[in-house]
Amino acid sequence: ASRIAIATASAVLACCCLLAVTPDTRSSEVELTERHRPVSAQGQHAVMKALAPTAKLLANSLLFTAVAQHARSNPKKPGRAAMTAVLNDHEARSKIASEVENKLSNDHSGDYAAEIRNEVPDKYQPLIPELAHTAAVSATTMAFIDLRDNVLKAEDYPESMDRGYLENGNSLPDMPILMGTSSKGEYGPVAKDKLEFHCKSKCESDHKCVAYTYKPSMGACYLKAKLNPVRGTDCTKDCWFFGVVRQRLP
Repeated sequence: ASRIAIATASAVLACCCLLAVTPDTRSSEVELTERHRPVSAQGQHAVMKALAPTAKLLANSLLFTAVAQHARSNPKKPGRAAMTAVLNDHEARSKIASEVENKLSNDHSGDYAAEIRNEVPDKYQPLIPELAHTAAVSATTMAFIDLRDNVLKAEDYPESMDRGYLENGNSLPDMPILMGTSSKGEYGPVAKDKLEFHCKSKCESDHKCVAYTYKPSMGACYLKAKLNPVRGTDCTKDCWFFGVVRQRLP
């Protein structure tokens, strides 16, 4: 009987020791669940409503500051030449977008971030850093598109300024849309104006689409649910192109 009692006591002691050294994962699991809880559409809307106007103001201001600086550094080529130079500066877009994002989300970068936090309910403020990136990219891209349109108004400017592709990701389901010349649903060359019209029409008819990117030599078009950064703007041969449905951007 004493041996059984000793064995039982040992088993109980072992269980207690095991419980003492076994980490309680419940709190970490709850924390993980909280961290990865889906963001509500209401929260996104509230934050973007506060971010978008300021992002637009900052992007346009920084872009035209860059144009003015270029004009001052090249006094013999002011005006349209300065705009063209900035449009062709491959680092300018990402630099301006980064600066806009910093001013939107960094409290130490000026008054803009503090003003935005005052407009956003406390429970949604953790969303600001991520959505600040989205707002900054969208506003900067639109600022460059508006500048491009101003340049294109000049009759003696022959180059197309819609070159470039929207970075991978955020495509709508069942992409790409193919318009190959050999048969429907295959890759194949398509005239740029025809593919652009088809791609733009498809985007405008889908409320989830905010932008599109296409490649005439492939006859392929991708519709985008978000405005990704534009790449490949320096392409000179067999290029991708892109377009934006303006009224759907934040």
